[in-house]
Amino acid sequence: MSEEIRNVDHTEETTESFRDRIATVDEKVKRNWVYAHKPKGRFYNIRSVVSWGFFALFFILPFIKINGRPLFLFNIPEAKFIIFGKIFWPQDFVIFGLTMVIFIVFIVLFTAAFGRLFCGWVCPQTIFMEMLFRKVEYLIEGDAPKQKILNNGPWTTSKTTKKIIKHVVFYLLSFIIANFFLSYIIGMDELKKIITEPVSQHVVGFVTILIFSFVFYAVYAFFREQACTVVCPYGRLQSVLLDPNSMLVAYDYKRGEPVENIKRTKLPKLLQVIVLIVSSV
Repeated sequence: MSEEIRNVDHTEETTESFRDRIATVDEKVKRNWVYAHKPKGRFYNIRSVVSWGFFALFFILPFIKINGRPLFLFNIPEAKFIIFGKIFWPQDFVIFGLTMVIFIVFIVLFTAAFGRLFCGWVCPQTIFMEMLFRKVEYLIEGDAPKQKILNNGPWTTSKTTKKIIKHVVFYLLSFIIANFFLSYIIGMDELKKIITEPVSQHVVGFVTILIFSFVFYAVYAFFREQACTVVCPYGRLQSVLLDPNSMLVAYDYKRGEPVENIKRTKLPKLLQVIVLIVSSV
């Protein structure tokens, strides 16, 4: 009897071992590369429209000024912050800190009610990855099956050309994003000086742009979805921000395991659907 109990416990431990590690890393700490299929449908089209609005805001806001001041500026080196044209100095951090606390409480309540809606629709990491870099990858290498065949195949002229083009485009996009990202820190006027004036006069600024470009390139070309599961604090806190009533699109282990094969019969499709639903309950 005790031997049977030990066998059952070992089986449960084995089947639930996936909970001990992230899905993108196997037992040998080797990367499990995710080949995302090209999505389509009404909601994906809506997400695309939302992403266009995000891109427009990201690239336009640095040029907007109010009373000669940028609309948003987060100059950390000088401890100078401008929000909607109003300057905030370190002595104003009480107001800034209170605003951040209110914002965090809002995030907690929003997550408990709507789940990871922010992550999928307006998170900058998701929008840049899925709505820009991923689409470029689809355009150059094709959908997920074609990408998998390409990566597992030999290094031919076609494969080498596609890889070079993809990574060059990825770095150029990362370089553009890095420039605009830096404009939110030092301002668009200072960024224009770095771009137009000799590099020798702005060595620090030029090196900063290159560093930001490399970081963005590394994230979107290699690190990808692991930024959400490993680095992002909001993603790490999802387990404590959600409750049983939160909206969540995820695999239900309790209902989905063990997986059993159901033999297809010549029953009507409606009856087959009913059988599948009953068997999964």
